[in-house]
Amino acid sequence: METTRLMSKALPFTEASLARAIKGVERAGRFVIGVRPDGTLIVGDKPVDLASLVPAIGQDVPASKWEDQRA
Repeated sequence: METTRLMSKALPFTEASLARAIKGVERAGRFVIGVRPDGTLIVGDKPVDLASLVPAIGQDVPASKWEDQRA
């Protein structure tokens, strides 16, 4: 029985090309806040505050027992 190997498509970018692009963004005074799977850089005016992505302890607790129950 013959087995078929699936090959993935070559990425349209390299680690070195991403590093060059990121350095260029930083030299321009902007911040890279993400990279899409196709290699597109997501650029912002300020860095992302990672602490704001995680809720503080107790923040997800409902104010009353009635808020927790939905009809």
